[in-house]
Amino acid sequence: MITVIRHATEHDLPQIRTVAESTGIFLGDELSTFVHEMAQLLSASSPITPTATLLVASDGEGADAPVAGVAYFAPEVMAQGVMNLLFIGVHPDARNHGVGGALIESFENAARSAGARLAIIETASDEMFAPAWALYTKAGYSEEARVRDYYDDGLHKLIFRKRF
Repeated sequence: MITVIRHATEHDLPQIRTVAESTGIFLGDELSTFVHEMAQLLSASSPITPTATLLVASDGEGADAPVAGVAYFAPEVMAQGVMNLLFIGVHPDARNHGVGGALIESFENAARSAGARLAIIETASDEMFAPAWALYTKAGYSEEARVRDYYDDGLHKLIFRKRF
């Protein structure tokens, strides 16, 4: 299904929004905030760290190729050699076809190329994220920390890690 993982362009923003929205993880105005941040990242005058990366997975290289998945990551600014996968999302129609795994592999390759020694992925403890936890575990990540009541009462932040 997926033949290309590439850097996102401004042209991809509507499809990035569609993928992000399809995950069902954004509450309130979080989706708008996320899309705004991605637009800023892709603009020529980005205030977001220039080392942040936004990748898309598609079934072709053309500008009109459908985007099936998105990965957004950046180095941790207060740590040496740590890359954080801040968002990964796969459209429901493309799930269970290797898109998430291909995005994680591309994330890891970019992290290694940037000299990272450690990769982290932060997520929530809600059971809706169980498929993501399975994906991370399959890719060699393990749960390193749990910050209780981080997102809301009873909704914890989970931090997965993988050492390179």
